[in-house]
Amino acid sequence: MTKQHLFESDRIQLNESSEQLELIVSGQISGNQFNLLSIWLFLWTAAGVFVLTQVLASMPKEERIFMVIWLGFWAYFEFKIGNAWIWRKYGREVLIVRKDKTELRFEVPIRSRSSVFETSDIGPFTNLEEQKGLFVKNYYSSFWVKGGETIGFNYKGRLYSFGRQLPPSDAKALIQKLKSRIERH
Repeated sequence: MTKQHLFESDRIQLNESSEQLELIVSGQISGNQFNLLSIWLFLWTAAGVFVLTQVLASMPKEERIFMVIWLGFWAYFEFKIGNAWIWRKYGREVLIVRKDKTELRFEVPIRSRSSVFETSDIGPFTNLEEQKGLFVKNYYSSFWVKGGETIGFNYKGRLYSFGRQLPPSDAKALIQKLKSRIERH
């Protein structure tokens, strides 16, 4: 398999041969951003542990109810931050286009998922960023968020997306490459 680096981004790797096109998008971010995310996760976890110890201590019923409700919100955001941290440390998206089958995988150590499609039934690749509003674009382009898919395609009436937080120029180039590969099949 011939390995080609067609992008200036360190997050994107494109491998192409006559049998398949493999696109790998890493979830990694710069070291400073990852350090900030790690500090945030640590401090958020410490805050939750502190509040939990206070709930287990003797306190008035009204305060305990408030703290338990706060812990519910804390647990939700602990999950979200932890999920983003794992994605940024280990995550990657893999799209493999072959003549008959196309596979889309989201890989993380704890839980990965994979979908397989008939290549001939894949609808056109589109830039999802062009369809999003300003708030959604800004929120999902943040390094502490796991989402922000930029490329999508329809398959049997359902939209599938990938390419989290890709720059517009990279998304456009990848869409062109994927369209030409699908048209060849």
